[in-house]
Amino acid sequence: MGRGNVCVTGRCEGLFYIDNDLFHVYRRDDPNDEDPETRLMDDLEYAELTGGEWYMDEVETEEEQDDIEECFMDGFTRMFRSFCRVHPNKLLKNGAYGDASRRVILESGLFYVCIEDNEWSVAIELVQKKEPYGEPWMENLQQALFEKYLDGMKKCLLDRLPRIGTYKGAWTCGELRREDVYHET
Repeated sequence: MGRGNVCVTGRCEGLFYIDNDLFHVYRRDDPNDEDPETRLMDDLEYAELTGGEWYMDEVETEEEQDDIEECFMDGFTRMFRSFCRVHPNKLLKNGAYGDASRRVILESGLFYVCIEDNEWSVAIELVQKKEPYGEPWMENLQQALFEKYLDGMKKCLLDRLPRIGTYKGAWTCGELRREDVYHET
């Protein structure tokens, strides 16, 4: 499950990981087949991946990732009307000195929801907006809302995916499975 090399640092921030296995699409290489068989990487055994019959399909992978993002954004903006889609895509720095590796997909007056590549996964992050004058009112309101938003993110992701990763600390992570989360409620 998504390794923890991408993280958030704010007091009212959080993230979930989507493993590449859940959206990387492979197709069987059969020159005689007009409609080649496709599978998610998660559904292939190691021997199948290394056997030379299956190849990563870049177009289908991009479409699958776009569909996951679209389902997430649709569900989350229906759940939380204060968030809206960001057009065109905007980039945020990862930390004060980091590169602009976060792609903002949703935004409210208090938070951004970003996607960041994690090499083994993509991270869906809830990132605090910063008050330009250092006033505490903004963080107080963020603190009252961020857990509700993280729960909504978790629900929207698990509505589309069988499992997601959680951040546990530097280079460590956990996993939430749809059946375990929905069984609890």
